[in-house]
Amino acid sequence: MLAVTITGQLNLLCLIDDLERNKGVKVLSANTDGIVVGYHPKLRDKVLKTIATNAKRTGFEYEEKQYRKIAMKDVNNYIAIDMKNEVKSKGLYAPLGLMKNPTMQVCSLAAAQYLIDGTNPDKFVKSHARTVKNFKDFVAIRNVKGGGVQHSDYEIRDDWVEKEPRIWVNGIGKKEKRKSRPEPYEVGVGGAPFGRVARWYMTKESLPAITYVESGNQVPKTVGAKLCMIMPSSIPKDLDLQWYINETYDILDDLGVKHDLRKAETA
Repeated sequence: MLAVTITGQLNLLCLIDDLERNKGVKVLSANTDGIVVGYHPKLRDKVLKTIATNAKRTGFEYEEKQYRKIAMKDVNNYIAIDMKNEVKSKGLYAPLGLMKNPTMQVCSLAAAQYLIDGTNPDKFVKSHARTVKNFKDFVAIRNVKGGGVQHSDYEIRDDWVEKEPRIWVNGIGKKEKRKSRPEPYEVGVGGAPFGRVARWYMTKESLPAITYVESGNQVPKTVGAKLCMIMPSSIPKDLDLQWYINETYDILDDLGVKHDLRKAETA
């Protein structure tokens, strides 16, 4: 802890202070073992000299990665474009892997392409849907503790019974303590329960959200979703492409990217 965490962090703070003493040099973010520095190309020699001085004094060796663009939601969630237009994305926008479940990856891909060459997300998402052979970029997967269900509909029930004075119980076992009869409540009907992992895509159909079996609470970000436990061999006709386009706009907004894409779409 002393050698890595404390000493390393103190050294990075010193380096940040040294760098920002150069007018026009801005440290954009910092984490445990690295910093992101923004500066005009004409200031590059000053930046490298400052880093070299720190390295000589402390014995630390530094590695450099140059980016043409970097858009950050925060230090752990960002999309960066290097000098060869290759994409490095982290956190929410990272590519699929053993440590990350699919989360509508097409939206991150569309956001990255906009940063590379300005391709409109509307054009990218629709083109991706036409040409992609694997539907995985359009689905999300999430662990659902205790299992889940997507009901086919909802109905209103009013079956409260006063079991004891001021103790009301309804048909699904929920209890309320109050003087007067509780209000009618909404309950899901139809739909088959599934195990502890849910996979879905966004649909044009009007369906209830996916919920937890035990609590009845909504699984996050499943309003407008359609359960998809068997991967389709082609793009479903009810796929709501506009949802993915709007989600890409939201990602760009979260990353602090200035754009007028929504206005252009409306026009």
